[in-house]
Parts: sequence; structure tokens; C-alpha cells
Amino acid sequence: MSISATKKQNDATIKGQARFFELLHAGLNSAALRCALKLNIADIINSHNGPMTLSQIAQEIGSPSLNVGGLSRLMRFLVYKQVFDETHQPGHEETLFALNECSKLLVKDAKNTLAPIAMSFIDPLMAAPFYNLNQAIEEGVTAAFKTYGVKIWEFYAGNPQANKGFNEAMACRTRFEIDTIVSSYDFGSLKGSLVDVGGGIGVTINKIVSRYPHLKGVNFDMPHVVSSAPAYEGVTHVGGDMFTAIPHADSFLLKVRRSPTNL
Repeated sequence: MSISATKKQNDATIKGQARFFELLHAGLNSAALRCALKLNIADIINSHNGPMTLSQIAQEIGSPSLNVGGLSRLMRFLVYKQVFDETHQPGHEETLFALNECSKLLVKDAKNTLAPIAMSFIDPLMAAPFYNLNQAIEEGVTAAFKTYGVKIWEFYAGNPQANKGFNEAMACRTRFEIDTIVSSYDFGSLKGSLVDVGGGIGVTINKIVSRYPHLKGVNFDMPHVVSSAPAYEGVTHVGGDMFTAIPHADSFLLKVRRSPTNL
């Protein structure tokens, strides 16, 4: 083999190894995000209205037995992953940590927060099916069924806390999509009733009816979902199974997404 061919093969091997370790360590990213959310680090910095030192963040976390070294390693890792920014200002010997466009999405009461999606997706209870994926494939079932013994939606129906987290995550995602949805179709040309099939807790149909109040909105989803939906003017919540029957209406809205819950 020529020197150039050997170099090409070595480069390809190194790239393959790099990709392997990138995939292997991907779970650390999720774990670090979850840790930051559980410790409310983005909220703490946001409430401070400016960059904070590690000792200031530690003080605001308020744990009497806080592992400051662990917190320091967490923050360095998240800076490396560009979740937070590291800054240095005159008069401050300590490194300062600041929010950036990524960590602003972790502020829980922000209008554009993604915190509910992160907390639902990386919750240990919801991540458990992924560890049974090989058995699920071998046995011809879904990973959720292999893990919980029931279909994923039945699991949510029997687990209020998981159901609440999933509903909040879906509502959060919808808030990011809603302007595109409403602006992409002339809902004003519709008449009578409009059913949002699989509408979750009603974020989408509420936005549409608020803009086009001549429409009678129906938010249709499974009973355990709509049971926690807030009341909206002009919107009726109806529980049921879309694979069995859908409420009668003049028009229907159905949003299709890819979801890891289908595994």
C-alpha cells in the first residue's frame, strides 16, 4: 500500500473512531442538561441579570453540602458544549458564567423556554425504554411495551406525573411551531367547527380560535390528556381515541410528527 493510501486509510479510521466516541458520550450531554435544569442554574443566572461567579451560583443553589468541585466541572463541561458562556471582567478574579442563546432556552419561565421538553425527554423514567430497545426489536414489540408492560399511551394514562411532563413538553414544542402553522394556512376561510385531532392540551386550537373567533374549536385527544387541559374561550375539550372515532366537524387539523415514543 502506498504512503498516500495508508494515510487516507488512517485518516478514515481516526474519523470513524471520533464518530464512535461522539455517539458513545452523547448521553453525557443530556445528563449535564438535566443536572443544570434540576439545579436551576439558568434561572439563577437570569435572576441575577448578569454573569455570575461559581461561588455566587453555588450560594444561590443553597445546598448546605454542595459539591462545589462537581459544580465547577459541570459548568466547564457546559461551557465547552456552548450551553453557557465563560467571561472575564476587570475586578473579578473568578471566572464569570453567563447565559447565551442556548441557555436562555433553559430559563423555565421564559416565553420561549424549552425546559419542559428537556425534562420530559431526559427523565430517567422516560429514558428507560431505550435500554430495552434490543429486546423489543428481537421480540417484535415496542420498547415502551417491553419496559412498562403496556402501550406508551396507557402508561401515561396510569402515571399522572409522566403524563403531566409529556403534555407540558408537547405544549412547549407547539408554542414554537404555532406561528408557522397559523400563518401557513388560511384558517379564516373555514366555517363552522374545527377539530384539532391529537391536540394535546389545546395550545394550537386556542391560538387559531383566538385569531379567528368565528370558528368553534374542538380540542380532541385521549381522555388522560384533555383532563389536564386548561379552559379556553371558544374551545371545547373532547376525550377519545382517534383510531376509534373522531368528533363530527366541518374541518379537521392533524399535525404529524416523528417521535421516539414510537420505538
